[in-house]
Amino acid sequence: MAYQALTKIQVATAAEVCAHYDLENEARTLLRNNKKANPLDFVESLMARQQYLSGIEFIAHALPAREAIWWGCLCLQHAYGDRLAGASRTACQAAVRWVIKPNEENRAAADGPAEMAGLGSTAGNLALAVKQSGQAATAAKSVVRAIKLAALRCGPAAMIGTQKAFLDLGLKVAAGEFIG
Repeated sequence: MAYQALTKIQVATAAEVCAHYDLENEARTLLRNNKKANPLDFVESLMARQQYLSGIEFIAHALPAREAIWWGCLCLQHAYGDRLAGASRTACQAAVRWVIKPNEENRAAADGPAEMAGLGSTAGNLALAVKQSGQAATAAKSVVRAIKLAALRCGPAAMIGTQKAFLDLGLKVAAGEFIG
Protein backbone atom coordinates (compact mmCIF):
# COMPACT_ATOMS: atom_id res chain seq x y z
CA MET A 1 0.00 0.00 0.00
CA ALA A 2 1.39 3.42 -0.95
CA TYR A 3 1.14 6.00 1.80
CA GLN A 4 0.86 9.75 1.48
CA ALA A 5 3.53 12.18 2.61
CA LEU A 6 3.65 12.36 6.40
CA THR A 7 3.02 16.10 6.64
CA LYS A 8 2.53 16.08 10.43
CA ILE A 9 6.05 14.72 10.98
CA GLN A 10 8.45 17.64 10.84
CA VAL A 11 11.83 15.89 10.55
CA ALA A 12 13.80 14.93 7.46
CA THR A 13 15.20 11.60 8.66
CA ALA A 14 13.98 8.73 10.81
CA ALA A 15 17.25 8.95 12.75
CA GLU A 16 16.16 12.34 14.14
CA VAL A 17 13.13 10.69 15.74
CA CYS A 18 14.90 7.52 16.84
CA ALA A 19 17.51 9.51 18.76
CA HIS A 20 14.85 10.13 21.44
CA TYR A 21 14.02 6.54 22.42
CA ASP A 22 15.42 3.01 22.48
CA LEU A 23 14.76 1.02 19.33
CA GLU A 24 14.04 -2.70 19.14
CA ASN A 25 16.90 -4.72 17.59
CA GLU A 26 15.46 -5.15 14.10
CA ALA A 27 14.46 -1.48 13.89
CA ARG A 28 17.94 -0.46 15.07
CA THR A 29 19.50 -2.62 12.34
CA LEU A 30 17.23 -1.09 9.69
CA LEU A 31 18.16 2.40 10.80
CA ARG A 32 21.87 1.57 10.94
CA ASN A 33 21.68 0.28 7.35
CA ASN A 34 19.97 3.45 6.11
CA LYS A 35 20.71 6.41 8.38
CA LYS A 36 19.28 8.87 5.86
CA ALA A 37 15.90 7.14 5.51
CA ASN A 38 12.98 9.52 5.70
CA PRO A 39 10.22 8.68 8.20
CA LEU A 40 7.88 7.13 5.63
CA ASP A 41 10.58 4.91 4.11
CA PHE A 42 11.60 3.77 7.59
CA VAL A 43 8.05 2.86 8.61
CA GLU A 44 7.41 1.10 5.30
CA SER A 45 10.59 -0.95 5.89
CA LEU A 46 9.33 -1.88 9.36
CA MET A 47 5.94 -2.84 7.93
CA ALA A 48 7.51 -5.00 5.23
CA ARG A 49 9.13 -6.97 8.06
CA GLN A 50 5.92 -7.03 10.13
CA GLN A 51 7.57 -4.95 12.84
CA TYR A 52 4.29 -3.20 13.62
CA LEU A 53 5.04 -2.43 17.27
CA SER A 54 8.30 -0.75 16.26
CA GLY A 55 6.34 1.25 13.69
CA ILE A 56 3.77 2.25 16.31
CA GLU A 57 6.53 3.39 18.64
CA PHE A 58 8.21 5.36 15.86
CA ILE A 59 5.03 7.16 14.78
CA ALA A 60 4.11 7.99 18.41
CA HIS A 61 7.53 9.62 18.89
CA ALA A 62 7.49 11.34 15.50
CA LEU A 63 4.06 12.98 15.76
CA PRO A 64 3.37 16.12 17.76
CA ALA A 65 1.64 15.27 21.06
CA ARG A 66 -1.81 16.42 19.92
CA GLU A 67 -1.79 14.19 16.84
CA ALA A 68 -0.28 11.24 18.71
CA ILE A 69 -2.92 11.44 21.44
CA TRP A 70 -5.68 11.73 18.85
CA TRP A 71 -4.31 8.63 17.13
CA GLY A 72 -4.43 6.84 20.48
CA CYS A 73 -8.05 7.93 20.91
CA LEU A 74 -8.91 6.51 17.47
CA CYS A 75 -7.27 3.19 18.42
CA LEU A 76 -9.22 3.18 21.69
CA GLN A 77 -12.45 3.73 19.75
CA HIS A 78 -11.58 0.84 17.46
CA ALA A 79 -10.88 -1.48 20.38
CA TYR A 80 -13.70 -0.50 22.72
CA GLY A 81 -16.39 1.10 20.60
CA ASP A 82 -19.01 2.52 22.96
CA ARG A 83 -18.18 0.08 25.77
CA LEU A 84 -16.13 2.46 27.93
CA ALA A 85 -17.56 3.26 31.32
CA GLY A 86 -16.60 4.90 34.59
CA ALA A 87 -13.08 6.19 35.02
CA SER A 88 -11.98 5.03 31.56
CA ARG A 89 -14.80 6.94 29.89
CA THR A 90 -13.95 10.08 31.89
CA ALA A 91 -10.24 9.74 31.00
CA CYS A 92 -11.07 9.29 27.32
CA GLN A 93 -13.30 12.34 27.37
CA ALA A 94 -10.50 14.37 29.00
CA ALA A 95 -8.05 13.30 26.29
CA VAL A 96 -10.49 14.13 23.48
CA ARG A 97 -11.35 17.48 25.07
CA TRP A 98 -7.65 18.43 25.08
CA VAL A 99 -7.15 17.30 21.47
CA ILE A 100 -10.07 19.49 20.39
CA LYS A 101 -8.89 22.42 22.48
CA PRO A 102 -5.25 21.93 23.54
CA ASN A 103 -5.02 24.57 26.24
CA GLU A 104 -3.58 24.55 29.75
CA GLU A 105 -6.99 24.26 31.40
CA ASN A 106 -7.82 21.07 29.50
CA ARG A 107 -4.31 19.70 30.02
CA ALA A 108 -4.57 20.17 33.78
CA ALA A 109 -8.10 18.75 33.80
CA ALA A 110 -6.76 15.43 32.46
CA ASP A 111 -4.70 14.80 35.61
CA GLY A 112 -7.49 13.47 37.84
CA PRO A 113 -9.06 11.22 35.19
CA ALA A 114 -5.61 9.85 34.28
CA GLU A 115 -4.97 8.90 37.88
CA MET A 116 -8.42 7.42 38.41
CA ALA A 117 -8.32 5.28 35.24
CA GLY A 118 -4.71 4.24 35.88
CA LEU A 119 -1.83 2.97 33.80
CA GLY A 120 -3.53 -0.37 33.25
CA SER A 121 -6.12 1.23 30.99
CA THR A 122 -5.88 2.59 27.47
CA ALA A 123 -7.84 5.72 28.38
CA GLY A 124 -5.78 6.31 31.52
CA ASN A 125 -2.60 6.32 29.46
CA LEU A 126 -4.08 8.75 26.94
CA ALA A 127 -5.16 11.15 29.70
CA LEU A 128 -1.67 10.79 31.19
CA ALA A 129 -0.17 11.64 27.78
CA VAL A 130 -2.26 14.82 27.81
CA LYS A 131 -0.87 15.68 31.24
CA GLN A 132 2.66 15.04 29.89
CA SER A 133 2.09 16.82 26.57
CA GLY A 134 4.79 19.40 27.29
CA GLN A 135 7.38 16.59 27.41
CA ALA A 136 7.20 15.01 23.97
CA ALA A 137 9.16 11.80 24.62
CA THR A 138 7.32 11.08 27.87
CA ALA A 139 3.91 11.69 26.31
CA ALA A 140 4.85 9.46 23.35
CA LYS A 141 5.66 6.59 25.74
CA SER A 142 2.18 6.91 27.27
CA VAL A 143 0.59 6.91 23.80
CA VAL A 144 2.56 3.77 22.86
CA ARG A 145 1.40 2.07 26.07
CA ALA A 146 -2.21 3.06 25.32
CA ILE A 147 -2.08 1.72 21.76
CA LYS A 148 -0.47 -1.55 22.89
CA LEU A 149 -3.22 -1.98 25.50
CA ALA A 150 -5.89 -1.25 22.88
CA ALA A 151 -4.37 -3.91 20.61
CA LEU A 152 -4.43 -6.43 23.48
CA ARG A 153 -8.15 -5.81 23.83
CA CYS A 154 -8.70 -7.35 20.40
CA GLY A 155 -7.37 -10.73 21.54
CA PRO A 156 -4.35 -12.89 20.64
CA ALA A 157 -5.76 -14.22 17.37
CA ALA A 158 -6.26 -10.70 16.00
CA MET A 159 -3.16 -9.11 17.58
CA ILE A 160 -0.90 -8.81 14.52
CA GLY A 161 -3.73 -7.61 12.29
CA THR A 162 -4.82 -5.09 14.90
CA GLN A 163 -1.28 -3.75 15.33
CA LYS A 164 -1.00 -3.35 11.56
CA ALA A 165 -4.40 -1.61 11.41
CA PHE A 166 -3.37 0.74 14.23
CA LEU A 167 -0.10 1.54 12.45
CA ASP A 168 -2.02 2.21 9.21
CA LEU A 169 -4.25 4.56 11.19
CA GLY A 170 -1.18 6.30 12.64
CA LEU A 171 0.22 6.83 9.15
CA LYS A 172 -3.06 8.40 8.09
CA VAL A 173 -2.96 10.75 11.09
CA ALA A 174 0.67 11.55 10.21
CA ALA A 175 -0.47 12.34 6.66
CA GLY A 176 -2.95 14.88 8.03
CA GLU A 177 -6.10 12.77 7.79
CA PHE A 178 -8.57 12.70 10.68
CA ILE A 179 -7.21 15.84 12.35
CA GLY A 180 -6.90 19.45 11.34
